[in-house]
Amino acid sequence: MSLGQGYKTRCGVLDESTYGTAVAVSELMPYTSEAIEKMVNKIESAYLNGKAGREALKSGVIQSLGDLSGNISLNYQNAGGFEYIVWAFAGGAGSRDAGNSLNQYKVAEAVDNSFTLAFNKDVSVWELPGCKVNTLEISGEAGEESKINWTAGIIAQNLLRTGDAGITNDSAQLTGISTTGAPSMVTFEDMVFRIGDTSNALAGGDQLKIKAFTLNCNNNLSDPTFSTVDSNHTNNLLTLEPKRNGFREIALQVTIPRYDSDSVFTWMNNHTALQCDLKFSVGSYEFNILLPYCYVNAAAAPIPGPELVEHTFEIIPVRLNAIHAYMTYQDSDVISDEIGFELKTGRSNPVDV
Repeated sequence: MSLGQGYKTRCGVLDESTYGTAVAVSELMPYTSEAIEKMVNKIESAYLNGKAGREALKSGVIQSLGDLSGNISLNYQNAGGFEYIVWAFAGGAGSRDAGNSLNQYKVAEAVDNSFTLAFNKDVSVWELPGCKVNTLEISGEAGEESKINWTAGIIAQNLLRTGDAGITNDSAQLTGISTTGAPSMVTFEDMVFRIGDTSNALAGGDQLKIKAFTLNCNNNLSDPTFSTVDSNHTNNLLTLEPKRNGFREIALQVTIPRYDSDSVFTWMNNHTALQCDLKFSVGSYEFNILLPYCYVNAAAAPIPGPELVEHTFEIIPVRLNAIHAYMTYQDSDVISDEIGFELKTGRSNPVDV
């Protein structure tokens, strides 16, 4: 029987002042699974020496990559739960709408801030300094498993375990962080989906019944990159800090349970500028995804057989919000990029970076 017991694992998280310099985590983030892998490149000699066996290998550069997944929750240890992943994707600090008790998160030109993750895996603590979120997927589907899920593609500078030189966090650090209650999970049934043109503000008539959605956000960060040392980069076995390496890519895929209207195809054919939002309400908490300017990129209504015909479409948001001002944050602040997030959680202030 394995000594490792996944249910004991705790995910500690905190933003870093300096990329790759681990901090003692002080907040917990609920999650469901972790699959971050450390890879140490092994360099093999290519000399021919008349033997069939390999010669001794030399240890080379280190890569630490993988996915962290969970269900969206809006309160946990007063950390806001999902807010840390939103902040990491956005690449910048949030702002506070005190009048509406909301925290806003706006995507940034550069993803300059990083954070430390720490997992207590019972056998040892695993610590990942210099974490950045390259990709973020948010999805949900109506039915028995109707939780709203997230998966973050993590690029870390390193992965250290208990006993490794330089590790900052230990089991006492993680188990000493107390929670203030169970996470308030968000489900598909908590959502209202609206979409319409940009001639006026979205209203009740713009609500659309959907059965599934997937929002993909790709920061297009550089892959692990290595160089010689200099005054800032002091370990040539570890990656340079990942930087944005292309345009940010965001797309929303939607499934309508029954094909009963051609409006989506009309929007696509006419190249109609649209606005779209997904708004979740859970008791006194809120989670809003706002796409102020977007286009239908693809649409389909495949016939699977004798069953009802479903309807799927994909929209691509773009950075053209100045053309209309009907979709803003609740305090009327303009959403100046392709996407904006608003959260009302147990956190009284946005994540500070």
